[in-house]
Amino acid sequence: MSGMLRLLFVCGLIVSAGAADPRLTLDGAGNLGFGNAFTAGVINVQTRTTLNTNTPWISRSNYFTTNTVGSVPVSLSATQGSFRLLSVDISTNTFRHYTNLLESYGILETVAGRGKYNTDESHWSNVFEGEWATNVDLSRPHISFGDPHGNVLIVDQRSDSVLKVTPQGRLYTYAGTHIEGNGPDADWATNVHLNDPNGGWMRSDGTFYVLDTENGKVRRIDTNGYMTTLFITAPMGDGRALWVKSDESLVYFGTGDTSTNLSKWTPSGGVTSVRKDFMELGNILGDERTGDVYVSDRLANRVYRMDTNGVLTPIAGNGAQGIAVEGALAVATPLALPRSVWFLPNRGFFLTEHDAGGGQGNRIWYVDPAGIIHRWMNGSSANHIRVGDGQWFYANSATPKVSRVRAINTDPFGNLIITESNFGYVRRIRFQRINP
Repeated sequence: MSGMLRLLFVCGLIVSAGAADPRLTLDGAGNLGFGNAFTAGVINVQTRTTLNTNTPWISRSNYFTTNTVGSVPVSLSATQGSFRLLSVDISTNTFRHYTNLLESYGILETVAGRGKYNTDESHWSNVFEGEWATNVDLSRPHISFGDPHGNVLIVDQRSDSVLKVTPQGRLYTYAGTHIEGNGPDADWATNVHLNDPNGGWMRSDGTFYVLDTENGKVRRIDTNGYMTTLFITAPMGDGRALWVKSDESLVYFGTGDTSTNLSKWTPSGGVTSVRKDFMELGNILGDERTGDVYVSDRLANRVYRMDTNGVLTPIAGNGAQGIAVEGALAVATPLALPRSVWFLPNRGFFLTEHDAGGGQGNRIWYVDPAGIIHRWMNGSSANHIRVGDGQWFYANSATPKVSRVRAINTDPFGNLIITESNFGYVRRIRFQRINP
């Protein structure tokens, strides 16, 4: 009937391990319910426009699964006649788990930056405001995050600002004035002078925190763009690590001229030192469930888990600097100056390298839940101007596509956000299968 929505619920969850087929359900809010999923897996929503079984399925969106039952949102329209779900296992219960994860990610693209400069200074120009983000010069960006609305926020250290790239690809100033200074503790974010912001953290609702290092402040930007100061301490030197618990009851951050110290702040206890013996802190990631903090120590060539007593346990790297051995235990292989760490829901994690040169590092590695290391993307110290853009990120996997990666994380949609500092790029790998 004209104008009516036609839906076919494929009676089964298509899985790689041959599990029994459950029946899918759809509620009035457009949530597609499922069962019999993998407890550490990825579900891919697929659609086709007609009921004709010869019509190919189209991959739409991916979701991580951590339970056997659940639901995913689907977009209901008259052009989508059928839905089905493809589920794959990314735990180590199957030999294909790493391939399943690789195939769950799709196109590589540049979000911002054109790679014109490799100097440690501000390259901001007022003509960049509102420009296409890929036509803009970034100024040693440290870390970037995707928000719930599809924007990407970039902590652009040397331009003393936070930049925003919209889903349409335009770039705007989100915080700071591009003139270093110590702005007020409460004002609209674009009215506040920052001084060498070198760290950031995004809460799940889009609230953004900035490590304003030379001012010794952790700033909060609410979802309306209003900035306040969470706390003030001494100038942080080359501090760059920042993690904020979702209820703001705990903050970890890096300090020191060479980023050797990890401190914490609580509302009742203020700022206290946790450890002062790191060689060069990179990014950190806290676990709200356990209280553990995951720490990358660049010059130690290691990634650690730090428990609530401050005790370190290596989870990657043997302490030697060198090229990691594909397929080795992550704790038994060299690394080349790891700068960041980020976990996926299956408890596997990414680490990135930020090597000054010599061709040893600048790769992105994935450590699976069994502790085995795999090369995710190849890199070098050269300027890889949008290499691989528009293709499956793993195509020609030996080709270097990234350089001096400072940070990696996932946005609320599962896309990987990659920050390459020296030449000034932000890249993204879409969390979407290319082929069903």
